[in-house]
Amino acid sequence: MDKVFGKHSVRAVLLARPESVTRLLLGGKESYHVDMIELAQRSGIRPELLAWPEFRRIGDVSDDDKHQGVVALITPRPRLTEADLDRLAGSGPAVVLALDQISDPQNLGTILRSAAFFGVDAVLVLKNRSAEVTPLVARVAVGGAELVETFRVTNLARSLETLKQLGFWVYGLDERGPATLAQTEFDARAVLVVGAEGQGLRRRTTEFCDALVRIPGGREGLESLNAGVATAGARAEVYRGR
Repeated sequence: MDKVFGKHSVRAVLLARPESVTRLLLGGKESYHVDMIELAQRSGIRPELLAWPEFRRIGDVSDDDKHQGVVALITPRPRLTEADLDRLAGSGPAVVLALDQISDPQNLGTILRSAAFFGVDAVLVLKNRSAEVTPLVARVAVGGAELVETFRVTNLARSLETLKQLGFWVYGLDERGPATLAQTEFDARAVLVVGAEGQGLRRRTTEFCDALVRIPGGREGLESLNAGVATAGARAEVYRGR
């Protein structure tokens, strides 16, 4: 079983795939969970209202988890890999985020949240040297982890080449890019590649990008943005042109 906690994250599960919920645990008073109970019942799920000690024990949570008295035990999502990238085949518009060694769970959660908000179709995360989609990441994503397909890939360069063969153009987010986001006309089928804080995109990754673009701004001593913030800003610019 996987575990999801927090009102927004569990609500996203109930909306996206209620059939995956095996137990819905609610701690505290029923009046605090009226909306959650109604949503669960509409999906044919019977929530369990528990006293706090039992809720913490069965849900295996502490108050540090910021669970808001809500825990869902769910069957895991299908584990998608680079072998499944043909799911993105087609001729219609699509946007993919490819993350090059994003190792901070908070950043990954923030990225998944903004990806869901701006309608990203898929996110590529490296299998090694990268954060995983844990309950903490799902909580930070505030439901975004349930609303965007995530592919864990072994070789990012090879995956970008596969996406090119599926008709995508690849844009690397790089502070040294010759053009800004606003100066760039993005293809209807676009991959936006984001690197880790400090290191940025690896050289091997940039070789598979069709263009390098930058976020305008910065000053001496502050030349770049946090990866989560940079991704949200870049995705907003791509979204604006749609």
